[in-house]
Amino acid sequence: MAARTPRSSATPEPVQPPEVEAPAAAAAAPVVPASPSPSVLERLRRNRMGAMLGGLVVAIAVALLLSVLVPNSNLLLALTLLGLAEAFAVGFTVRYLSGCRGLRHQVTAFVLAAIGVHVLATTGLVNQKFGDLSGILSSVLSGAKGIGGGLGWDDAVMSALATPAVSTGAILCGLVAAIIAGWGVRESGYVHK
Repeated sequence: MAARTPRSSATPEPVQPPEVEAPAAAAAAPVVPASPSPSVLERLRRNRMGAMLGGLVVAIAVALLLSVLVPNSNLLLALTLLGLAEAFAVGFTVRYLSGCRGLRHQVTAFVLAAIGVHVLATTGLVNQKFGDLSGILSSVLSGAKGIGGGLGWDDAVMSALATPAVSTGAILCGLVAAIIAGWGVRESGYVHK
């Protein structure tokens, strides 16, 4: 009987292809890894006006979205909660996008929140309050029952942009946004640049 040869349980090693010699120029060039491009938020943080742009976009977008929630009666609690939601959104946006918490960013948050609250309140109230008037006018002029519901959302936005943004509610919400944007402990020897 012939002696059995032991079988190896290992898989056979792959055969390496013969190496092709690279030109000397390719071997001398260092390989630089590709770096990912910065995100949109990082680009806003690097820009001097990034916090203002981000805050303005959030102020107008949140104001227009929340303006449909303004009740047709001047309910103080609802308007206060909507204004505070606007102030928080703007304040945290400016705080998140700014590199420091200086006076300049507090003023930015104040102004943007005041504008946002004004657009929110004016758009919501004009769209709701004048609904009965437009329903009466359209029924008198056309003989049909009017739809009501205000002058229309686009006309309400235009009236918000055309009126001055000076009200106590807008100023208070602006102050809340400024406090949020500047909240924090100052380091000793801090000099705002």
